[in-house]
Amino acid sequence: MYKRTLTLACATASLLLFAGCASFNRIADYPTPGKDTTVAVVAKPMSKMSELPVGAFYDEPRQIIISGHQKGLGWGLLFGVVGVMVADSANKSGAEKRFGESAHSSTTDLGTITREVLEQEIANGQVTGWTFGAPPAHLQLSPYAVFTVQKSGQARLYAMLRAEIPAADGKPSWTARYFVRAPGEHTVEGEGGWMSGTAFSDGMRSALQRAILVCRDDSQGRLTGTRTIKAKGLLPYLNTDSWELPFILVQENDEYVIGRLAAGDVMVMAGTHVLDRADFKFTDAKFKDPRK
Repeated sequence: MYKRTLTLACATASLLLFAGCASFNRIADYPTPGKDTTVAVVAKPMSKMSELPVGAFYDEPRQIIISGHQKGLGWGLLFGVVGVMVADSANKSGAEKRFGESAHSSTTDLGTITREVLEQEIANGQVTGWTFGAPPAHLQLSPYAVFTVQKSGQARLYAMLRAEIPAADGKPSWTARYFVRAPGEHTVEGEGGWMSGTAFSDGMRSALQRAILVCRDDSQGRLTGTRTIKAKGLLPYLNTDSWELPFILVQENDEYVIGRLAAGDVMVMAGTHVLDRADFKFTDAKFKDPRK
């Protein structure tokens, strides 16, 4: 059952990665690099229809997403829209029973953490050209927590930072997503889990700080690399490292690389990822930049 589900999921993903009609707005270059910018932190709900995996748990008030626990999605896809709806409902119900109490009990406010980190980085001179302001602002940041549950029951925690430049009609004229993993692995629920003590808030603070600095580099035109690679490892939303996915490497150092996933916007993990070298195997690859 698992092999059939994985095979179908991989085949579907392969079709969506380089689909000719796909849009790649989530990895588009920043439109006005180097320009002084007013930045605000806002709360923007995820679209349950188009931005979340089937069967994912989503606590909208706390912007917490949990994925990787889903079962039976291969059969759901085989039976079309009705099958997907049944699988989606069953997985969400199971996730609510398993994770709901822990997630709903969180008192961590991701917006507050993001504002505190942003103000600190501006005060420390780490973010130049940015001024913290209230919405509406030229650049608006929305934080989310993404838990990816592994088969062992342990979960990895990622910060996902959505960045948008709103147009006059309020719709984004540019949008991006930055994914950064928090250190460690724990269960979501239970004693010693992410939701016990300060593990969740500490992990998100660390990951959001890195995400903000990557967004800063993007806004200043520093993510300019063009080397194409494939990376094999665990990404947000995926509980298997069986996939070797294509990235455009835009920045790197001894600890991590920053890559734009060469995937269409329809993929839930489409965006710019901070890939820790300890977590991934990298190989050179040749493919055309899908944005061009």
